[in-house]
Amino acid sequence: MQFNCTKLFLLLAALCCSFAVSAQRNCGSMDVLEQELREDPARAARLEALEEFTRKFEMPEGEKALITIPVVVHVVYRTSAENISLAQIQSQMQVLNDDFRRLNADRDNTWGQAADSEIEFCLASVDPSGNSTDGIIRKATTVSSHGTDNSIKFDSQGGSDAWPAADYMNMWVGNVGGGILGYAQFPGGQAATDGVVMDYRYFGTTGTAQAPFNLGRTATHEVGHYLNLRHIWGDGGCNASDFVDDTPNSDGPNYGCATGNFACNSTDMVENYMDYSDDACMNLFTAGQKARMQAALNGPRASLLSSNGCGTPSGGGGGGDPTACNDTEVTLTLVTDNYGSETSWTLSGPGGTVATGNGYGNNQTITETFCLPDGCYDFTINDSYGDGICCAYGNGSYALSGGGVSESGGSFGSSETKSFCLGDTGGGGGGDPTGGACTDVDIFSDNFNSNYGNWNDGGSDCLRSRTRAIEGGISVVLRDNTNTSVLTSDPINLTGFEELTVDFSYFPNSMENGEDFWLQVNNGSGYQTVATWARGTDFQNNVLYQESVTITGDFGSNVRVRFRCDASGNSDYVHLDNIMLSGCAQGNARRVEFGTDDLTQVAADGEELLGDVGYKVFPNPATDVLNVQINEAGYVARLLDVTGKELLRSALQAGSNQIETDAVPQGIYLMVVEGADGFRETTKVVLR
Repeated sequence: MQFNCTKLFLLLAALCCSFAVSAQRNCGSMDVLEQELREDPARAARLEALEEFTRKFEMPEGEKALITIPVVVHVVYRTSAENISLAQIQSQMQVLNDDFRRLNADRDNTWGQAADSEIEFCLASVDPSGNSTDGIIRKATTVSSHGTDNSIKFDSQGGSDAWPAADYMNMWVGNVGGGILGYAQFPGGQAATDGVVMDYRYFGTTGTAQAPFNLGRTATHEVGHYLNLRHIWGDGGCNASDFVDDTPNSDGPNYGCATGNFACNSTDMVENYMDYSDDACMNLFTAGQKARMQAALNGPRASLLSSNGCGTPSGGGGGGDPTACNDTEVTLTLVTDNYGSETSWTLSGPGGTVATGNGYGNNQTITETFCLPDGCYDFTINDSYGDGICCAYGNGSYALSGGGVSESGGSFGSSETKSFCLGDTGGGGGGDPTGGACTDVDIFSDNFNSNYGNWNDGGSDCLRSRTRAIEGGISVVLRDNTNTSVLTSDPINLTGFEELTVDFSYFPNSMENGEDFWLQVNNGSGYQTVATWARGTDFQNNVLYQESVTITGDFGSNVRVRFRCDASGNSDYVHLDNIMLSGCAQGNARRVEFGTDDLTQVAADGEELLGDVGYKVFPNPATDVLNVQINEAGYVARLLDVTGKELLRSALQAGSNQIETDAVPQGIYLMVVEGADGFRETTKVVLR
């Protein structure tokens, strides 16, 4: 065995320097397993049967591996600090979904075997009786600390009884004590104690979470055990095994972030979630660990696959509160897409945040009703991948209704906000001397699929292009820093309007740090900049964004709206699409008129149509073959996994090109089309 300076130093420090117990990770799962083996002679046989099943397990060809696990969180508290917030629970759910799907922002390419586990988690929406639930149980206790004796799992011992382990993953959060961050039960144990336990100080990313274990990786680690993963060093020396071929052997746990540590003739994978590293150092499961977890979910934990825990309630929605709403009831109906874990939302009002939601399953329908006092509210929906919830990967949607509220959507980028007011809110901006509210008016919307619509081409640096259509087949591209890099509206008569709102989607590509684009309005006295978006501050490249800008004032009869781009060359550009103008008008000023357009508009189907390069990737999702259709030769298509590792490469000819993907596992990938001229576009593709 090689002398290990790093581990010796950490051991001496722990013995001699009186570190706090929270300074290094300590998991109790193996201690709990050993206790189970002592108490139940049949436990060893069940473990060996599972190992035999795991060794032989292979995912059936052509079947999608993605699995969603319903979760119930038992918050067992003695103090107010231990009664952690909803936001803290939701932050942990987000971390689990990011880590197990390899969508975590800190992922890197250090280990090529890093993999998307294709496992997601949702807070239960249906309880064991079929009634509606938020998936959270809160239990007050007089017990100061629970340890690893499973007392936190029983009402009779000051804890909270488990929900049926066949249908839910039980997560208990409380004061574990004894220096233990958490522990889990491996598959095959008793149903009454099945699940994972975390100390409230090492759960989620906010609230009571304490560094260096404040990034939610304790739960990621323990859920790994719940799905039959062992510690990466095999809980022994160099000859011990974690039963996974693509994780290097090690002689013991790593603490802190000992990257590059060398043991057992190989570099330790200290970044693996199943080591003892600090949260900020962890960032991956391997393909071998994925296969092992998937085996557990098709073996002893297979009942979770048919659970209705994140389905639709059948028992009347709980019905436990007899109190009628004396204000206004507004109902949210949310339908998730094929990647429900990417969706979250917030409803905020005069007093701050009213409600939030995340951790959803795929293609799930959620209904929530809020009792809201008079005032103005913002509903913001987010998609962590940046492709909205409709319509590329499912037909997700949301709708707010009731009390005169009627807002809906689904096609957006990373985020979309809808605002509404209830009751008499005082006149919509103060422009009306009588104090009456103004009336919302839709002015126009354009997606540029057939022509420029109500907009005008500014010249050679404003193009209708198929290279990155945000909706339909075409978007508008603005590029470089000249007087021609503008997109300008027709003149609009907004007499009587108090507010003008501009909603739009944008997708930046190759913009350099600090390069920006602006939204400007000319109300009769020249263009004034009302909003600016800069690379590095407001956006990053190759991400889809949704923006909404509201301008207040006394508008005239010849108003123009203009987008302008400030970049350094033709390879730096911003795609614009789904531009919608609306406003709030007083009295009878509801008819919107357009003035005479004095700008030259390029023909709708002119030679600028394709812009730089026109290409299309289809079908999406795909099974065995991806087609890349492109209007020019000399480009290359590269299929990357989410870590950036190249899996396939193909030179493209003008026309249709077939790329065989039957050897690539199911999952989410990136198709990059690029050329020597600096062109580079990325499309998210799903293989199934």
